[in-house]
Amino acid sequence: MRVKIFLLIDALITSIITVYAFFLRGEEVAIATGLSVFIALFPICLWLSQALVLQAAKSILLNSNVTVYNKSALLKINDVNTVAMPMNRFLTNGEYFITDLYSENLSQNEVLSYAASIEQYSNHSIGKLIYKTALGRGLKIFKVSAFQEFPSYGAEAFMDQKPIRIGNPQWIQDQGVNISNVLLTKADHLAVHGKTPLILSVGKMARGIVALKDEVNPDTKSFISILKHNNLEPVLLTAANRRTAKNFAKDMKIETVKTDLTPDDKAREVQILRAKKQNVAMIGNEIHDLPAMFTADVSIIYNDGAMSPLTEDSDVKPDFEMASLHKFFTLREVAIFAKKLIKQNLIISYLAMMLLTPPALLLTLGNLPIYFSPAVAGAGVLTAAILIFVNSLRMRGSQKSSAVVTYQDF
Repeated sequence: MRVKIFLLIDALITSIITVYAFFLRGEEVAIATGLSVFIALFPICLWLSQALVLQAAKSILLNSNVTVYNKSALLKINDVNTVAMPMNRFLTNGEYFITDLYSENLSQNEVLSYAASIEQYSNHSIGKLIYKTALGRGLKIFKVSAFQEFPSYGAEAFMDQKPIRIGNPQWIQDQGVNISNVLLTKADHLAVHGKTPLILSVGKMARGIVALKDEVNPDTKSFISILKHNNLEPVLLTAANRRTAKNFAKDMKIETVKTDLTPDDKAREVQILRAKKQNVAMIGNEIHDLPAMFTADVSIIYNDGAMSPLTEDSDVKPDFEMASLHKFFTLREVAIFAKKLIKQNLIISYLAMMLLTPPALLLTLGNLPIYFSPAVAGAGVLTAAILIFVNSLRMRGSQKSSAVVTYQDF
C-alpha cells in the first residue's frame, strides 16, 4: 500500500513539475527535470526495503521447518500479545485412552458396544478410538442409520428407529434425554480428575458413561511458561467441558479459559478478544480450529503429523505452518529481527528521497551549485538500493534463533 501511494504521488508531482518546467524553461529542461523528479521519488527502494527482508525471513523459517504462506503476516507477529489455542491434540498429545465405563440397566460391554455402533462412521479421533476399542474386545457392532456428527458436542445415529447418542452431558440433556443424578455425579467426578466423560443415551434415557483421558504434551508447560515470560497471554479455547478444561488450565497456569465451544464459538471468542484491542495469534491443528484461525490477526497451523501438509495451491491458507510448539518462538524471533531490518531499510529509502528530490525539483531554476541530472538521480537510487540489499543480508545472520535457546532453558 505504501509503495502504491508513493507511486501515485511520484506520478502527480512529476507531471506538475514537468509542465511547469516546460512553460518556464522549455522542452529540454522539462524532460531533464521530469525524469530526475520521477527517478528520485520512484519507490523501488521502499519496495525492496520490505521484499528482500521478508523473502530472506521466509527462506530461513523454511529451513527451520516453519512454512510461510503469507509473508506480510511476519510484520504482525511483533504486535501479537495474545496466543489463543485449543486443548486436545495441541496442549495434549491427542492419544486418548478409555479410563472408565459406567452403566445403568446395561452391562459395561453393552455401553461400549452401543457407543462403538454410533461411532463406526466417525472421522473424529475420539470416535475412532471408541470403535477400535470395541472391535479389539470382540464386541458386537450394531447396524445403524442416519449417522450425524455434531462438532464439539457428540454424535447421533438411529437403531431400530430409536435415536442413540454419545456426547457431552449438556448436549445429551439438550436433546431431551433424562440423565440420572447418579450418572451426572459420576460425570462431574470424572471431569474434576481431568477426564472427558461422554454420556451414552438410548432413546430418551441415559444408559452409561464412557470416560477418556488424554496425556499432556511434554512440551506444553515450557511452551506456556515462555509465552508468559515474553508477556504473551495464553488463552485456552476448547470444546471440553468446564470442569475438565478448568482442571487442566489450572495445572498449566492458564488464567483465561473458554469451554464447551463449537468451532463458530471459538471464532466469536477470538473476535471478542480483538474487540478488546488484543492482537491475537490463533494456533490450531484441526479442521475445527479453522474458523477461529481465520478470525485472528495471525493464523498458525501446528501440524504434528495428524494433518496432511498444505500444498501451495491449497484453498485453505493460514499465515504459517509449523511442526512443533517451540517453532512459534523461532517464528517470532525471526519476525522481530525482520521488522527491525525493514525499519532500517525504510530510513535509507526516505533519506535517499530527501537528498535526491530537492535538487531534482530545483533543476527548473538552473544555476545549481552542484551538477544534477537524471543520471545522478539514478545513481543515487542505485546506491540506496545497494545499501538496502547489503543490510537485508543481515537477515541471514538471524538463522540461529535465541528463542530456541530460551525454550531449552525453561
